[in-house]
Amino acid sequence: MVSRISTISLSVEKENRNASTEEIADFEKAMEICGNGKYQYTFLLVCGVMFLCVGCQYGANAYILPSAECDLNMGSEEKGLLNVAFLIGSVISALFWGVFAGAYGRRNILLFSLFSDSIFTLIGSFSQTFKIFLMFRVISGFLMGGPGSLIYIYLGEFYAEKHRAKSICFLGFFFTLAWLILPGLAWIIIPLPISFEFYGIQYNSWRMFLGSISLPIFIIAAITLTYPESPKFLVSQGKTDEALAILQQIYAVNTGRDKSEFPVKELLSDAVFELEKEKGPVSSSDMLMELMKNIWWQLRTIASPPFLKYAVLLWTIYFTNMFGYYGFNLWQPELFNRFESYHQSHPNESVTVCELIHNTKSLNHTVLEDSFVFLENEVTTECNSHIDERVFINSLTINAVCLFGNVISGHLANRVGRRTMPVVTMLVAGVAGLGIYFVKSSLQILITACIFTLMVSTANFVLSSVAVDIFPTHISAVALCMMACLGRCGAVASNLAFGMLLDLSCKVPIFLLAGVTIFGGILSFLIPRKEKK
Repeated sequence: MVSRISTISLSVEKENRNASTEEIADFEKAMEICGNGKYQYTFLLVCGVMFLCVGCQYGANAYILPSAECDLNMGSEEKGLLNVAFLIGSVISALFWGVFAGAYGRRNILLFSLFSDSIFTLIGSFSQTFKIFLMFRVISGFLMGGPGSLIYIYLGEFYAEKHRAKSICFLGFFFTLAWLILPGLAWIIIPLPISFEFYGIQYNSWRMFLGSISLPIFIIAAITLTYPESPKFLVSQGKTDEALAILQQIYAVNTGRDKSEFPVKELLSDAVFELEKEKGPVSSSDMLMELMKNIWWQLRTIASPPFLKYAVLLWTIYFTNMFGYYGFNLWQPELFNRFESYHQSHPNESVTVCELIHNTKSLNHTVLEDSFVFLENEVTTECNSHIDERVFINSLTINAVCLFGNVISGHLANRVGRRTMPVVTMLVAGVAGLGIYFVKSSLQILITACIFTLMVSTANFVLSSVAVDIFPTHISAVALCMMACLGRCGAVASNLAFGMLLDLSCKVPIFLLAGVTIFGGILSFLIPRKEKK
């Protein structure tokens, strides 16, 4: 009898121990208990639309260039500068937003940058000179530099580790979708014969196209107000009660149960060692000093082993990826437009990209000479800003193909090694980049562009998911924003090369683009392995 009572008491004691361990958990364990359900699907949609707006801003210049060249008196070099303007703004702000997101939260930075960008984009659409428009694109790039990298982190921190990489790959679907929507929107708005003037300000269809992008940015920012800060970030700051309340809400939405039924009653803080260093409350007069300490601590941490070698590796690979991605994609509509214009005047002739560039340059030179001849008689050559409809159709086709890459990468994210997809996609993209030099028709460049863009864009989002997976929460914002910063430096470099060299030496930018992309694929062999799930 005594033995039986003893056994029962031991059993009860064991159950109590299990209950207590269930009530206290770290973030990852608590997130697994929340499950992956309706809340994450809805949140993915919200972040996806946010990312779609970012994609629209990043790709808008491609459709503004051919139609705004007359209004703003732009040549190839000015077009290259306009592409670079937005990217320069995003480069300048990348580390800035990353540091502040690490100190003040992901949601606050996203809200500020989105609301501000929607306002400045609308104002910028009224610009009447190239320099003013250039300035507004720099400001827009500065503001969108934050969301361009922070959305990955904000989304990923609402998922358990086993679902995180997949969610980020699916997030990339929306960026590609933006580049599918853009040519459709441009096809609808830009060819419209709209042009009116008020108070000396001319407003026409391409300006309306840019202004229309600002509206969804404002709307999605307003929707984001209804969502909380990242619970993982709150845990990293020692705010476990706030994080627990968010996890309870996620649990309730996913399971249909009451919040009180969430089995975890206390979250383990990731910031215990920081709380021990700073026991007293921080006064308002010390906020700047605290921010500087936070910045220094984040940078010092990422510069220490083993994070430094991973950071340098991923930043370099991302540089090569963005060099190819934006170097070619932002000039696609321009190249397609030149092909279509040439084939209309030479319907039975085939021509390579470099021959096309040479012929276009010769034609422009002849027109320029003619304009000087007739200048004395006050006869001017009319600027033609027409965009062939095939340009829009080709862009739609390329981005529709890229959607499959996002879906496939999402399904393969947890099924192959983390280095496999970057290696394969970037090497194939580099070979396709070489193929651009040999194509002789608009159809051939379309096929080549589909392969190149599919591969390089898939690698782009996979690399972002690898970075989120490798770096811990307290430095992930800085790490990804620095990665984005260097990636955008690559985009700036490639666009400057294309803008300055395209009309001078066509071979150099094409082979440079392909070579840098292949180099990134080779470097991807050094990404640390991870066990298949």
